[in-house]
Amino acid sequence: MNLKAAVEALIFASKGITAEKLAEFLKISVDEVGRTLEELSSEFDSEEHGVELKKVGDVYRFYTKAEYAQLIQSVSRSIYAKLSASQLEIVAILMLNGPSTLQTINELRGKDSSVLVRSLHKMGVLTRKRQKNSFVYNLSDNFKDLLMIEEVPGSLAEHSQSSTPSPFSSEE
Repeated sequence: MNLKAAVEALIFASKGITAEKLAEFLKISVDEVGRTLEELSSEFDSEEHGVELKKVGDVYRFYTKAEYAQLIQSVSRSIYAKLSASQLEIVAILMLNGPSTLQTINELRGKDSSVLVRSLHKMGVLTRKRQKNSFVYNLSDNFKDLLMIEEVPGSLAEHSQSSTPSPFSSEE
């Protein structure tokens, strides 16, 4: 088995994976995985590839190179491109606040959001899980993949450590 090809296939199939997980799956050392990742990264940096290998946090993932973004956007026009400003506001709340109930979304927006949340859920932008007597809404994995975002609330936690509480923080 070609180690470099195996690492490439695992990264592609998993849509992002840590070096530790790669080492575990391939039964090799993390150092050996690191060397292989460096080789792959330099190979994919060449002009003959339209994607590049990036490390975001601890996760390695393939991303389209910036010079091909316009081309990819023209191919992947979707329903997500037609989100209204109000729907985008709800998406932003969930990106900053993480999973939230409808009540929390309403409080943060200052108005009823039930129709918008329902439409976003039907479009596949949001997922919902029952929690006690209400639903908790979150961004769907497909929507996160389209935006190429990982778990945003964790990465934003550092900026909300200031003495002024964030209007998007919630104890729910």
